[in-house]
Amino acid sequence: MVSVNQLRPFAGAPLEAFRDASGPVALIQQPVELILQDAAQRSGGLRTVGMAYRSRMEERLLSMLRDFNNLEVRFLQPRVDGEEFTVGRSETCDVIVPDPSVSQHHATLRWNAAKGAFTVRDVESMNGTWINGAPLGYRAQVLLHDGDTLAFGDAQFLYLRAETVHEQLRLAAPRPSP
Repeated sequence: MVSVNQLRPFAGAPLEAFRDASGPVALIQQPVELILQDAAQRSGGLRTVGMAYRSRMEERLLSMLRDFNNLEVRFLQPRVDGEEFTVGRSETCDVIVPDPSVSQHHATLRWNAAKGAFTVRDVESMNGTWINGAPLGYRAQVLLHDGDTLAFGDAQFLYLRAETVHEQLRLAAPRPSP
């Protein structure tokens, strides 16, 4: 995982080269607070804790966007149509989210090559999966779109296409002085 700041040198790369190196989409989040990481590690395989921040979701999202440079970026690089990525607190997951509100195996992301996007499905997690603030039902599988907010329990992410990440890096790149 890298921060937006660490990606800045790649703002000048051609889009195709950026996408080839990064993959088609990214999950972007605020760095997980150390106290939450510690709680998640201490709980090990134990029970998931209840959500604490759902009522402040919009406030946290705005805060995330204001601090864009320090956000963490997880690029997803599917190799074949239908490839699945597991999301959860367990070390065996493809996308590890060290937050105690996230279940050991929380959700599954499935690549749809024809649409160039992932679908998400909650796998009966304790605290649910949320898209744009709305809960995702247990058996529902929903196609994600560029700019969607995605939450696994209290852990919030922005789902962005590589093109959008590249453009944001280019817009925020320092301009040369005349």
